[in-house]
Amino acid sequence: MNGKLSHESPLELFQKTLDNWKSESNELSAVGYISYDFKNILFPHIAFSNPNSTQPLLWFGKPKLVIPYRITESELETASPVFRLKKDIPPPHEYKESIRKIKTALSNGDSYQINFTQPKKFEITDNPLEIYLSIREMARPHYGMYLNQKDFQILSFSPEQFFRTKNRKIESFPMKGTRPRSNDLIMDERLAGELFQSVKDRAEHLMIVDLIRNDLGKICDYDSVRVDNLYGIQSFETVHQMVSRVYGQLQNSITESDIIRALFPGGSITGAPKEKSMEIIDTLEGYQRGIYTGCLGYIQPNGDMDFNIAIRTMTIQNEKAVYPVGGGIVWDSDSLEEWQEAQQKGAILKPFQENVRPQKVNHEKTQQFSNH
Repeated sequence: MNGKLSHESPLELFQKTLDNWKSESNELSAVGYISYDFKNILFPHIAFSNPNSTQPLLWFGKPKLVIPYRITESELETASPVFRLKKDIPPPHEYKESIRKIKTALSNGDSYQINFTQPKKFEITDNPLEIYLSIREMARPHYGMYLNQKDFQILSFSPEQFFRTKNRKIESFPMKGTRPRSNDLIMDERLAGELFQSVKDRAEHLMIVDLIRNDLGKICDYDSVRVDNLYGIQSFETVHQMVSRVYGQLQNSITESDIIRALFPGGSITGAPKEKSMEIIDTLEGYQRGIYTGCLGYIQPNGDMDFNIAIRTMTIQNEKAVYPVGGGIVWDSDSLEEWQEAQQKGAILKPFQENVRPQKVNHEKTQQFSNH
C-alpha cells in the first residue's frame, strides 16, 4: 500500500485506511476507483490471466479540499479535441466468430449470458481534462467522473449507477438493453417503445436483475431485497437503456469493504452466472479491461457510498487512449446487431474523430416507459 509491502488483504487495508479517513473528514472521506481486474484478488480460485498494467487495481485518495466547479461557456468553446483512431473493434466477420465461441459456451450450459467487449484505441495529444469537458458537454453522463492519476487519466461518461448506500439502505441499478437515439422524435419514441417491449432484452435484463438480487442478499437483512421499476427505460444523449432498481436494508455489521466484496464486479458487465462468465470473458476477449467495467465513486464520513459502473469510460496514458465497448450475448443474439450496438456505444466519440460538433437530440417530448 502506497509503495509499502503489506501481508494484509487489499480490502482489509482499504477498510482500515477508510475508517481513519472517515474519522478525520467532514466532507468526502474517499474518492477513487476499483479496476475490473481487481476480480483476480476477489476470486483467487479462478485462474485469470495476470494484469500487465502498471495501473493500481484499487486506488482511493482522501480529498484535502472539496471545491464546487462550474464549467464556463468559454471553456467549452476552446476545447476541441481530435482523436486519431488507431484500432477499431474487430470487423463484423471477426466479431461473428467471437459470438460463435460464446454461443458454444452457452450451449454447453457454462453460462446464460456473457458480456463481451472489445477496445477502441486512439492517439490523443490534447489535454485530458479538456477532452473530458468536451465529451461531457455532449454526452451529459449521469455518473461521470474525471480522475487524474499523473501517469494516466480516467475519463468516465457512465450512464450506469452501480450502487449507492444511504442510512444503511442500498440500491443498485442494473442496466441491460440498448437502442440508439434518433433526431426524429417519432422514431426516437418508437425505438424506446421497441426496447421496452422486446422479449429478448427483457430476458437478458431479468437474468442480471436476479444476479444483483442474489448479490444484495449476501449483505442485506433477510427478505428485505426488492425490485421496482422492472424494465424501466432511461434515455441518454445517444442511447435508450433498460434499467431496473434493486434495493434492500444492509445488515448492521456490514462494512464498505463487505459491500465491495459482495457486489464486485457488477453483474451487468460480466453476465450470469458471474464467476463462470468471467472465466469465459478472460479466455475470449484477448485484452485486459483494466478500469473499464470496474467502478468509480466516493465515500462520505458517515459511510454512505455512491459508485458508477465504469462503462463509456476512457483511459489515457502516454497520449494513447483506450475506450472499450460491448454488450451482453445470449443464445439468440445476432452477431451483426451486437457489433452495431457496440459501435453505437462509441458514438459519443465519433464527432471528435471528425472534429465536428454533434447534432443534439431533441429530448423535450421523449417518451419514458415504465411498469409503474
